[in-house]
Amino acid sequence: NVLKLQGKVNPQRAASIASSYLTRAMSSDERIFIDRVGFYTLLHALSRSNKFEDAVTARNAWEWIEKSDRVDVVLTSEACNLVTIAYSKNKTEEAAAEVLSFLSDLIHRYRQGDKDTVLPTKVGFSAAFIPLCATNRTNDALSLLKIIKALNIVPDAGCYISMLSALAGRKSTNGAVYAHKVFQQMKEDLEDVPTAAFNAAINACAWVSGSPVGERKALEIAFEIFQQARKENSYDSVTFGLIIKACMHLSKDDNARMKLIQPVFELCAKNGLVGSMVEREMRHLASRLIPGKLPQEWTKNAKDKK
Repeated sequence: NVLKLQGKVNPQRAASIASSYLTRAMSSDERIFIDRVGFYTLLHALSRSNKFEDAVTARNAWEWIEKSDRVDVVLTSEACNLVTIAYSKNKTEEAAAEVLSFLSDLIHRYRQGDKDTVLPTKVGFSAAFIPLCATNRTNDALSLLKIIKALNIVPDAGCYISMLSALAGRKSTNGAVYAHKVFQQMKEDLEDVPTAAFNAAINACAWVSGSPVGERKALEIAFEIFQQARKENSYDSVTFGLIIKACMHLSKDDNARMKLIQPVFELCAKNGLVGSMVEREMRHLASRLIPGKLPQEWTKNAKDKK
């Protein structure tokens, strides 16, 4: 209870307390009793930390319990999720390698028939995709996706959104190509693709930075995904904001940029989806297309309007 309260007030402090306790427990010669709830609480504290060392402690603690005689009492799939979530807070090559190693070991033992091996749920695998995709290891993430499907763990939209979101937020040369690959796999696996997934894929394209050829390819992919969103009636004001953002970032010629943006903005206004993001991106253009005060008809369906 004290650790839970500390977690609400100061998550990093709670993680430090959990790490210290588990480190002492693992190194002690005396047998220390930890029940299922207590172990989950300790891992939960570690999973909220942004320190790589706390993720390592979570894995070490998991493997310590695996070697004990309480494995079937303490370990659960939900607790295993917390180990991969801890790694997901660190979008580094080291975290990507560690989380893949952790899962690969679990999967290998599970396939070998080890009845005590506990796997994470799709939530835990989804968290593992984040450091992998954030460090240009999207192919490894897709390979892991294939494995979990073979284990009869059915991925949901959240798995793909985790991959796509991890590809955004950082400059890359191949983010759009990877986003397209993930998006196509999602289309194959899911009957309905949610708007959030379309948005995440377009956003990944918008962050591409590199050669003119690469940026042009990224813009083509962004528009392909945008048109699919329109076709499936799975778009919102953020979708329009993101495709305009992609045009702003990936088209360097002012005239070409305006030719791309003008019909998109006109369609957006017609649908009443001029939200805060669209307005912000358009005002960056100092464009004659957007007046000082927006007509109510332009914004009536925008969920992100001011």
